[in-house]
Amino acid sequence: MQTSRRVTLAALFATSLLLAACSSGGGSASMTPMPPVAESSRPCIPSGTEVEINAALKLGGSEAELCPGARFELSAPITYTASSQKVYTQGRPTDDTRATLIIVNPEITTAVLMRDFDEAELSNVLVDGNRETLGYKEGEALIYAGGFSSGQVFKGNVIRNTRSWSSLQLIQGHSSDQPCTGALIEDNVIGPAGTSKEWADGISHGCEDSVVRGNTIFDATDGAIVVFGAPGSIIEENTIRAETRTLLGGIHMVGYEPYQGNYEGTIVRNNTIDAAGAVIRIALGMGARVWGCYDDTNAEPPLYGGTVTGNVLKGTSMQYGFIVSGVKDWTVSENRDESTHVGKPSNPCAAVVASKPGGFIIDTRYSKGDFQPEFKKGVLDLALWAIVKPKPGN
Repeated sequence: MQTSRRVTLAALFATSLLLAACSSGGGSASMTPMPPVAESSRPCIPSGTEVEINAALKLGGSEAELCPGARFELSAPITYTASSQKVYTQGRPTDDTRATLIIVNPEITTAVLMRDFDEAELSNVLVDGNRETLGYKEGEALIYAGGFSSGQVFKGNVIRNTRSWSSLQLIQGHSSDQPCTGALIEDNVIGPAGTSKEWADGISHGCEDSVVRGNTIFDATDGAIVVFGAPGSIIEENTIRAETRTLLGGIHMVGYEPYQGNYEGTIVRNNTIDAAGAVIRIALGMGARVWGCYDDTNAEPPLYGGTVTGNVLKGTSMQYGFIVSGVKDWTVSENRDESTHVGKPSNPCAAVVASKPGGFIIDTRYSKGDFQPEFKKGVLDLALWAIVKPKPGN
């Protein structure tokens, strides 16, 4: 390809000199700039399997440009092998001409494996776990990424029907010296994910100093967005909807691991959580105690440093809204509740049943920080399971 291009440019240059010489009567040539020669786009990869895509991902910076409308049936994952590799549909469409990556092998759960490589990118494709045909299988996420890496990008994708516990996982780095940092998850449509028997996340996010922005997650069944600490991350302007499947939690900020409760600099802002057609058990839970049943001997230490601001709750099937139990140095401000709260708690924790659902509830025994005035005191241990029905996914 490169040799042919040099010959073509040389021929054009020689022709321009000849024409100039002729027009000047054979005297000194008057150089007239030639327009640049357009470089043809690389050939896209037509329909096939993971083999053709993986063959394109050999060197750092390699790109697998997929043809619009192409379909790739995967018997093994698409596997990134070096930094700065990219997989995307030619022209980067945002409609149904995205190339499709669909699992067909009942023995695998991961369609795309891109852990531990800097600036790896997956954009403008449809990734389908094919759960309706292949069923549930325990295993890694449909897209398994993050790890010891910086600057990974996931943009403009449709991600649906994961077979396992998560649609898109950005796992934390291997250690504080080998972190996951600077990822971007933007403008993806994720869902459905999971069923009433085996739940699944939309986004499982554990990468530091990253941005999760502008995504639409619908009909997830475990957590639509689960924030595993991810210090320094911004989770903003996402839309979460429960349309036909019960959702455990809209946005979870409940995990102590893997950052030992550190949510410093993590900001959850301007998101919309909508119980549009199915129940959401907890819209935005903060602190481990809303998730489990603890006593003073087995409770995890409080989470610390997070900020939740400017979020909106909607829908007629919301159980608990913004609830807090098990945090310190925490800030919650300027959130709005426009939802209708349903359900009657009956399932106890240590013989005590959680408070009835509402928009803003805080257990002040276990929560310290700056909280907006709408909060009311309550008991929230095991709030997730306090209302027995409906079960997640139904």
